[in-house]
Amino acid sequence: MANYKDIKYDYPASAITSGTFADARISSSSVTQHVTPFDDNDIINDLSTLALRQASDADKSAYNTNSQFIDVFQDSTGLDTLSDVQRDTSEYLSSKTAATGGVNASTIMLVDGNSTSAPFTDLVNGMTGSTNDIGGTGGTPTYNTGNQKWSGYNVLDLNDGTINYGTQYTSYWNGTGDYTVEFWFKGKGSLNSRERFWCFGSDSTNGQMSYGCDYGSPSDFNVYSGSVDYDPTGTFTHPSNDTSWHHFRFVRSGATTYYFFDGSLIASLNGGNPATTTINQKFRINGRPNSAGGGLEYFQAYYTDFMIHTTALSTSSYSVPTEKALPSTTAATGYATGTTITAPASVSSMGAILTYQDYSGTNALNTDLVLQLSADNGSNWSTATLTALPDFSTGIKMAKVNDLSVTAGTQLKYKLSFANQSAGSKVARVRGVALQF
Repeated sequence: MANYKDIKYDYPASAITSGTFADARISSSSVTQHVTPFDDNDIINDLSTLALRQASDADKSAYNTNSQFIDVFQDSTGLDTLSDVQRDTSEYLSSKTAATGGVNASTIMLVDGNSTSAPFTDLVNGMTGSTNDIGGTGGTPTYNTGNQKWSGYNVLDLNDGTINYGTQYTSYWNGTGDYTVEFWFKGKGSLNSRERFWCFGSDSTNGQMSYGCDYGSPSDFNVYSGSVDYDPTGTFTHPSNDTSWHHFRFVRSGATTYYFFDGSLIASLNGGNPATTTINQKFRINGRPNSAGGGLEYFQAYYTDFMIHTTALSTSSYSVPTEKALPSTTAATGYATGTTITAPASVSSMGAILTYQDYSGTNALNTDLVLQLSADNGSNWSTATLTALPDFSTGIKMAKVNDLSVTAGTQLKYKLSFANQSAGSKVARVRGVALQF
């Protein structure tokens, strides 16, 4: 009998011609070392991106399939709780904003006499105007504390001077769309031949003004272009010695301009006027260069709450503001949760794609924008580590998370938190969410 040490256990592969090996006889590594792992996350992310694109193009409300939930905020049907977060009608989520006295989402300029950060700062965009940059001015605009329109708020004393904001506003408003210019004013008891409320024009002293609005003698309103006055239809008489506060509003809607005084429509001008042209010159409050270079067309008045809006706020009489115009404030923090989605089977890992916009500043993923996912109806949240993807479209960014471990369950939700938000410096707008499960 042979010694057991002499027994050979080698068995040639050629002798294996039938039968199967038991699973226990084959190690896992014997299989996986010959297999290239397949990661389907790229495919899933592409499908989510396509779903977001289709939902955006078709203005679809929130919907879900057996493995995805898509919401581009066409309406609020896919949202559950909003805490200091708002869904805008332009279809995005952002920290809640609030404003008073007529400031709204279309407001691109607000100037009053109460700015302290810099002289005559636009409180919406932070742009600063310079004074008396053209010849012939009789005085320099200042703040005034003795003729307040609103208790506790100073006003501008234009004092036969101009405030020039240069070409800073051409990217916001260049005359090609609807817009509104409005303000409160208090005259000082006298009128010159032409009192220029505001105008677009160059620095020339030869009467160059591409477009403006004036209040002149005998107490009428005009749209002015170059050397031509375009007089609106309608009559209006305002005593030159009136020193009360009044609200003036100028509106362009389509090819028609409307003139309002204390909320009442007093005149209109339909077509054939420079309100329909493109404006790419400097914007000034009060006055313009004239042919003699002298200060004959500056409004002797106090101003407050001077605003430009990129929409036509009214084409018929309106109620004048009853409170001070104050810039929008943005909640520093807030969150939104999606509605609960019932999965067809228990889920222990989830993924997501976000589309978002840096409306102001640069928002850091996982700091200023934080995403959490839950599979047990929000009882337990797992915080995602979002990573950037190529842009969804011009100005719209994307971020993803894949295979985030969550407490197992079938009741799926997301929670999106905003942090460090501040109007004019850091504002994020989330445009879409795609959950993967």
